[in-house]
Amino acid sequence: MSIKKLDSDRQVLILEKNSEFIKLFKEFISSYPYTPSGLRYQKAYHEQRQKGKENFQAIVSAYESGEDISESVLLQLLPYALTPNNIQRNVWTHHTSVIAKDIKEWFENKGWTKSKDWLKIGQAIFNFVFRCNNYPNQLVEACKEFSKLDYSKGFQTGMLTPILNAIRPNDFLLINNKSLLVINYFTGKSHSRKITDYPTLNAIGKQLIEELASDMRQTGVPSMRDDDLFDMFCHWLVAVKKYNFAGNKVLPMDEISKLPFDVEAIEIQPEYSLSQCALDTGIEEETLLNWLKAIERKKQAIFYGSPGTGKTYIAKKLAKYLTSGSDGFVDIVQFHPAYTYEDFVQGIRPQRIDGELDYPLVNGRFLDFCYKACCRQHICVLIIDEINRANVARVFGELMYLLEYRDEKMPLATGEVFSIPANVRIIGTMNTADRSIALVDHAIRRRFAFIPLYPNYEILRSHHLDTGFPVDKLIQTLKKLNHVIGNPHNEVGISFFLLGDLADQIGSVWQLEIEPYLEEYFFDQPSKVDQFRWNEEVKKQIYP
Repeated sequence: MSIKKLDSDRQVLILEKNSEFIKLFKEFISSYPYTPSGLRYQKAYHEQRQKGKENFQAIVSAYESGEDISESVLLQLLPYALTPNNIQRNVWTHHTSVIAKDIKEWFENKGWTKSKDWLKIGQAIFNFVFRCNNYPNQLVEACKEFSKLDYSKGFQTGMLTPILNAIRPNDFLLINNKSLLVINYFTGKSHSRKITDYPTLNAIGKQLIEELASDMRQTGVPSMRDDDLFDMFCHWLVAVKKYNFAGNKVLPMDEISKLPFDVEAIEIQPEYSLSQCALDTGIEEETLLNWLKAIERKKQAIFYGSPGTGKTYIAKKLAKYLTSGSDGFVDIVQFHPAYTYEDFVQGIRPQRIDGELDYPLVNGRFLDFCYKACCRQHICVLIIDEINRANVARVFGELMYLLEYRDEKMPLATGEVFSIPANVRIIGTMNTADRSIALVDHAIRRRFAFIPLYPNYEILRSHHLDTGFPVDKLIQTLKKLNHVIGNPHNEVGISFFLLGDLADQIGSVWQLEIEPYLEEYFFDQPSKVDQFRWNEEVKKQIYP
């Protein structure tokens, strides 16, 4: 335990909890700051604080010019959750994630305010922030006067302190539901979320951080402000570790304190082990681990092979493993020859609004996926099926640069600055019978790990252990057929035959799926096709 050289009369940390904090903080440092979620948190403090300052300065300038600022205040000075809809609305997004949707609709539905009051509310928030910025020593009076307003109900510490912290971080501590819980726990207090409690919370919170600073400054700690590091620790302790604050005496939450935010409930994915993945795919764990290393190294990979080798099936199973037991998610999109940049990234889409035709800029599937992934802590996987059926370089556009340089940002065609979240993984599938891998753009080859898949006859044999189907005869026929084809990118795979009732279906499968493929491949060698007609040759080989 570190030695405290503080006046015991002023100390706010409960000494009995000092060793508990040290133990928890060491666990935090070793497990969180350098995860994708932790790295995003580290970047968020500076970026969101800078944006908040810019918003406030712009609103002050507009106010001094005599402009109506009430709407700008609601959108640019209050903290909104990072959701695709909020990003489109150009609001100030913040990692405290207090407001998810329309604040007016939320407050009016709760009966906290009336529609006619929003002009006054916007002005009151501006006056409060402006006063605190110019006269930080008047914080107590400012909080009291704001809370007395008839229309200020619902505005508490989590909604008003982010902007105060952004414009004067040395004077005003960021307080949200998580940091409030942790501060109360380690100081033995029971302060509420009411804005009138903020001045005291601000004082004891800053003092607590000062007392804990020597314990926080240790090997492996990221280069951050002490208060930001403490806030990230609070997030980890409450939201990630889900710590049991035994004996914590936080005041019961009233209707306002509960603040039933409209943040979408995030579903935790079921556990799915690597051994189960190996069992489901018929592929050895060692091979799967090698593929997973490639996906983690490059952040994107493509499974390529001939028809029926299980590319999409395996991609789904690996994606399931990557998101197992986490708040991550899996999405899938299929490329086709008409698929465009506008479909995938951003584009103008005609829409009829109030009887008139409008042409708004709409995010494509990838941007929607990335904005959703920003709200998650763990890996999120986008599967792009048949990735080579579209012009990949044209569909990705400037994302080609970001695929290689994941830590950087760059403007999209519309001017919006964008970066691919660190927790995003991309798995593509490529049917090499449609397009040879040799024809793939070299820039694409360099950015993706390419993983080949060939017909795995052992999977087919394992599948039919208990079906009674003469699978060995079928395997001999497939091997003979693929030898005649003579090109590993065009071989016939085994997924056509992974049916429980294959004995009843195989004639139909062969005649309606395999023979047409062979007729196309051997279009100038009909005699080779005749060697593998169901009624003439294959049926006799399987059922001699």
